[in-house]
Amino acid sequence: MKRVLLTTAALLALTGSTFAADMAVKAPPAPIPAPVFSWTGCYIGAHVGGGVLQDDTGFGDGFIAGRGAGAVAGGQVGCNYQTGQFVFGIEGEGYWSGLKVEEDTNFGFGFGSSFEAKNKWDATVAARFGYALDRTLVYGKIGWAWGGFDYSNVFTTAGAVVGSASASGTLDGLLLGVGAEYAFAPNWTTKFEYNYIGFGSKSLDWTACDGGGCGYVGSFPASADKHIFKVGVNYLFNFGGAPVLARY
Repeated sequence: MKRVLLTTAALLALTGSTFAADMAVKAPPAPIPAPVFSWTGCYIGAHVGGGVLQDDTGFGDGFIAGRGAGAVAGGQVGCNYQTGQFVFGIEGEGYWSGLKVEEDTNFGFGFGSSFEAKNKWDATVAARFGYALDRTLVYGKIGWAWGGFDYSNVFTTAGAVVGSASASGTLDGLLLGVGAEYAFAPNWTTKFEYNYIGFGSKSLDWTACDGGGCGYVGSFPASADKHIFKVGVNYLFNFGGAPVLARY
């Protein structure tokens, strides 16, 4: 009887030690990966920047060409869709523009003129396509732009104003852009972007005024190119769902 009890106790002790050994070497749970950021969703934001304007305006029998600079400020709204690391979207922008060109011409014998072309506003719509590296998005864009312009030409004799001419209109043309955007918070992103806008030629009606009154003097072509650099911030209404986490 004693031998049976001793044998049973030895078996129980051996079983317990084996179970304890198994518990000691069990692998720890795998770490949970960080959430994956999604660019899918719609956004709204604002931007500021500046740029260079190259203007070519016909007046009379010639052209007045010049280059100027100025600031821009406005907002944007758009939507993205991400599949894998590729992001596709559409974006619309509207902004105030302070870009202008000023050219003074001396015709000799005391005659001169002061020309100004002022870009007042722009509106654009473009398709965006990019490549996402988690919270960083590098993208390009292509679309169409519309810009509001005012033109004036003031004529002087011996420094005194003797007449003026003016025109205004909306030019439109191709928009090309590249940029980079970074998500610094779950719903907030910041971006840096370059845009080229090539406004095609369009005929504008000019009105001239002198001591005898004002009247129509002709329709002359106008065109312009713009290079814009801007920084902005967006609030993203993320539709990508909750971050995907591994489960164990």
